Amino acid sequence: MITNLENKLKFIELLDEMKRVERVITLKSWRKESDAEHSYHLATMVMVFIEDFPELDYLKCLKIALLHDIVEIFAWDTYIFDKEGIDTKKQRELESLEKIEKVLWESSFSEYKKIIKEYEKKQTKESIFVNQLDKLHPIIQVYMMWWKDHFTYKAKKEAVFENKYKIIDDTFGFRKVLDVYFDKLVKWNMFYIWE
Repeated sequence: MITNLENKLKFIELLDEMKRVERVITLKSWRKESDAEHSYHLATMVMVFIEDFPELDYLKCLKIALLHDIVEIFAWDTYIFDKEGIDTKKQRELESLEKIEKVLWESSFSEYKKIIKEYEKKQTKESIFVNQLDKLHPIIQVYMMWWKDHFTYKAKKEAVFENKYKIIDDTFGFRKVLDVYFDKLVKWNMFYIWE
């Protein structure tokens, strides 16, 4: 027997909004990636890498990957070098979470809210694992597009390195993966170099 059917269907309908939230990342099709596509790709990265970390809760990691950006339904994506956007990001995302909660009613959303908060705090192994993959994902996308986003948003090598190295350490070995992609980006001059 399905419980809280009306709320579950509201949640499924609300998730459709993630398909219209454009991220700054450009895909190989030359259109912007949506939050839904990003979350799917991130969940798939979790599936691929988690086999090396049996101590992690696989289901929790998948839930974090799929839910981590739901707050962007009303807050939209924030580019890492958009200072004004970064300054207001937490407040916008908090307000978005409250709006989502009103749509879904607290009782049906409480578990998902805990998962989103866990991701934001980055204090559990699962939240750190998914966060590091989440920050690695755009670098892979930029490489696959050869240069476009770094040039469009004037992303300089030093700033990108500093931002990513702050977040991605070698707890799970993702620093090595990041370095592989950084080497490729440097080799092919895929950073903004003017000014």
